[in-house]
Amino acid sequence: MVFSFLRRQLIEIIEWVDETRNTLIWKFPDEDREIKMGAQLTVRESQVALLVNEGKLADVYGPGRHELTTRNMPILSDLRGWKYGFESPFKVDVYFVSTREFQGLRWGTQQPVMVQDPELSLVPLRAFGTFAMRIRDAATFFREFAGTDPVVTIEEFLEGGFRSLVVTYFSNALKQSGRTLMEINAQANQLGEVLLPLLKPEFERVGLEVTRFLVESVTLPEEIQKQLLEQDLELRKLRRKVGMSQEVPDMGRFLQFQAGQALEKEGGSGLTSAALQMSMGMQMAQQMQEQINTPKVSAEERAQILQTLKELADLKNAGILTEEEFEVKKKELLSRL
Repeated sequence: MVFSFLRRQLIEIIEWVDETRNTLIWKFPDEDREIKMGAQLTVRESQVALLVNEGKLADVYGPGRHELTTRNMPILSDLRGWKYGFESPFKVDVYFVSTREFQGLRWGTQQPVMVQDPELSLVPLRAFGTFAMRIRDAATFFREFAGTDPVVTIEEFLEGGFRSLVVTYFSNALKQSGRTLMEINAQANQLGEVLLPLLKPEFERVGLEVTRFLVESVTLPEEIQKQLLEQDLELRKLRRKVGMSQEVPDMGRFLQFQAGQALEKEGGSGLTSAALQMSMGMQMAQQMQEQINTPKVSAEERAQILQTLKELADLKNAGILTEEEFEVKKKELLSRL
């Protein structure tokens, strides 16, 4: 009777059948029972088993059937001082870690991310998308993220702060890529593939592998988009008025730069400052318009330049000047008009 009772207190088979499909870490429920020396540990595909002694990670087991003896528990045996073998039951925590791929995980920026645009200085961006990942190094992942909970689901893991870490990774990778705002907008669909090689080392440091990273949307904050739209309309009016003159620069770029600077100075809410920068941009455009409407040369000089262009064209047609030589000279003369 006593022998039968003792047998029930020993764990002889250790395994985990995951029926949830969303569990990252699962602790084997020992209920203060001890593990029998020689117990069978079964680790299925897409699983890794960890033996933890007094909170310290000991041995790691991959897929297969393992007999727990001092011979195949080298780290635990060393921690316990079992130098000459040990046949009695022992107490240890067993954790199973899922290594399967978790797909369709969502990420997004709650606040604008300040990206250093090579042409426009700091630009505030919002972005969101999905990613897929798996645990690549169970031991590293356990050291970095394991707590005291016996079960950790993927949802709990993401909500516990990992999503914000993904946003940080995304921001760093975007800065490292050197992409301009125009390139980001033009390559939004391919941006995830571009950033993936830059993201992988960040995940690997914590024992994870990102297998897919999708950027579904990259946008400026709504208030900045509205201001840029208003400026774009003004720029279109200006271009129509001056006949699409090549002297008119791309004021949209100037405006984006000013808006980004305003947000940076005001901690992300400098709408008044941004509006002031917009007004200054419009004044600058008006001054440029006045300069364009003011003739650069007299009528006599203008006639001379046009006559010179005609003569150069004749020389080109006669084969004396090449097309390239003619274009260079033409550009030089037209810039004087």
